[in-house]
Amino acid sequence: MTTRDFYPFESQEASSLYLIPLRVRYKLDCAGIRVRLSQWQAFTQEEKRLLLQLPVDTPEAQGTYRAALITMVNRHGGTAMAEEPRPVEQGWRVTQTWPDVVVRQCEAQHLPLPPISFWQSLVEADRHALFVLARSNHSQSEFIAAMRLFCGA
Repeated sequence: MTTRDFYPFESQEASSLYLIPLRVRYKLDCAGIRVRLSQWQAFTQEEKRLLLQLPVDTPEAQGTYRAALITMVNRHGGTAMAEEPRPVEQGWRVTQTWPDVVVRQCEAQHLPLPPISFWQSLVEADRHALFVLARSNHSQSEFIAAMRLFCGA
């Protein structure tokens, strides 16, 4: 694992792989599948590291990722994984405007919304991280840290 596997604002629980890191959450969303925290915590450290490292940049890679997850869940006797619908446009993939959820979170945290060019310049995984943190009700400090890291806000 490298420091690029985790964001500097993520909790110790995420970087220790006790909680699902944002990079894995991005991969799960790209593959259109949801893993419950109890399922994640049943995986071995080696399995978690594999899920952190496997790519999801092509439809084939996403299929491989899904297959690996299914194998792991079945190996640990977990309940079936929930399929996540993959809409044509996911909020973090739209780059023409700031997602409403990010705008609302900035307002709630009294952060100035940076120019759209900041959002557009982020790689997809970083936009996903901001999007997910903006939706969260319990990670406002991580959202603020992410905005500072990505946008200087």
